[in-house]
Amino acid sequence: MSENVKKPLLAACRHLLHPLVRILLRHGISHGEFADSVRGAYIDIAQNELVPPDRPQTDARIAILTGLTKHDVARIRKADAEADDEVGLNRIARVLQGWSQDPEFLGPYGLPLEVPFEGDSISFESLVRRYAGDASARSLLEELVRAKAALETDDGYVRLLNRTYLPTPLDPAGLEHLGNVVNYFIDTVDFNLQKKRQGEGRFERYAITMEGLSPGDFQEFDALIREKGQELLEILDDWLGQHEIRGGHKLPDSASIKTGIGIFHFIERTSSLSSKDRF
Repeated sequence: MSENVKKPLLAACRHLLHPLVRILLRHGISHGEFADSVRGAYIDIAQNELVPPDRPQTDARIAILTGLTKHDVARIRKADAEADDEVGLNRIARVLQGWSQDPEFLGPYGLPLEVPFEGDSISFESLVRRYAGDASARSLLEELVRAKAALETDDGYVRLLNRTYLPTPLDPAGLEHLGNVVNYFIDTVDFNLQKKRQGEGRFERYAITMEGLSPGDFQEFDALIREKGQELLEILDDWLGQHEIRGGHKLPDSASIKTGIGIFHFIERTSSLSSKDRF
């Protein structure tokens, strides 16, 4: 790679790491601990995208591709294989989508039914089996209740309160959310940087002020985003739910396109922000 590309690319990486390093330092994650995550990311890409399918994914081959030591590759791959499988954010999202769109779980006027927790037909357990596979229904419900997305009544029924799941920042699902949002956005930017012709990229647009807003106008803009952004996301979520491949029509992974859209409100940070605002 030429220096006129390498230097600005590394500068861009340093800039995009600023918010991530802020989060890490806030929660006591050292450079050494973060460095292991970077090593893991290099290994992920090497074994998933760089090693040809017909070649063995040996530690030595991955070490050569990434510049890591063979010892580090073996250590990190072993730790990944032993990692526990948590109730993931994608499973939670699928359950909420199914509860909001599956006709069997909808009542009059298309409103989600209040369902018993247990049961083989229409129940929260059957909803989880249908949309989250072998995930623990009890663990998933506890997470939804804690996030105020669902409520369990005294008589054993479960009620949907909010079809949007917003985990708290330090929850495992909240940290998974952080990784997903950043990954999806950077992957979209990377895809668009590689496009060869106009119109071949993915949709990526933003609206921004040049001189800023007054505090009053900012509050109005924030309210507008929450209203219109939620409306748009629900329209798009309904469309995805209606067209998602289900049951016996499932396609092989190579032919199935997992896609979606995210909307986020950003505020440019400046040196005038107080230390409380920064952290």
